[in-house]
Amino acid sequence: MDSKQSKDRYSSIYDLRSRGVFFVSVRDGDRGHFHFGCWSTQCSHEPPQMITCFPKDFEGTKLLETSKRWGLSMAAADQEQLHDTFFSGSQSIEALGEDQFFYTKNGTPILKDAVAYFDMEVRELIDSGDFVIAIGYIVEGEALHPDKKTLNVEYLSAERNADYMTGPLTLPFDGFDLKK
Repeated sequence: MDSKQSKDRYSSIYDLRSRGVFFVSVRDGDRGHFHFGCWSTQCSHEPPQMITCFPKDFEGTKLLETSKRWGLSMAAADQEQLHDTFFSGSQSIEALGEDQFFYTKNGTPILKDAVAYFDMEVRELIDSGDFVIAIGYIVEGEALHPDKKTLNVEYLSAERNADYMTGPLTLPFDGFDLKK
C-alpha cells in the first residue's frame, strides 16, 4: 500500500510526533486479518473510546465493516522480530505461531506478549479518503506487561539498520482463514 504520505505537505511535521506501534487484529467468523499501524489513539474518556484508521485496500477493513469488532495489541520493543517477520510475509496466526496469541471473550486475537491490549466495538465508521476511520468503545483492556517498553515508529523507521528485513516488504492486503 502506498500511504500517500509523500503527497501530504504536512508529512514532515507528522513525523516529529512519537508514535507507538499497534498490532491491529480483526475477525469475522472464520476470516481474520492483521496489520501493524500507528494510526490509533484515544478519543474519549467518558465513555472510553479509541479511533483506528484502516486502509481501504486491506481485507481487514471489509471484515471490520461486518464484524464491528477489532483488537489493538500495543507492541512491545522486544517484539521487533515479530514485526519484521510479519512484514516479510508471515501474516497469519499459523505463520506467526499460535503460541503468540490469546483470544478475547469476543474471539479477537491479541498478542499475549504485548505491553497492553484493547478489545474494541465499533461505534461509528467514517469514510475518509483512502482510509476508513473506526471510532470504537473499549469493551475490554488490560496492561499485560506494563514493565515493557513500547515498540515505536521512530525506532523502526529511522534508528535501526536498514538491512533488517529478511525478504521483500510484504504488505498485508489479504486476510487468512482461521482454524475452526
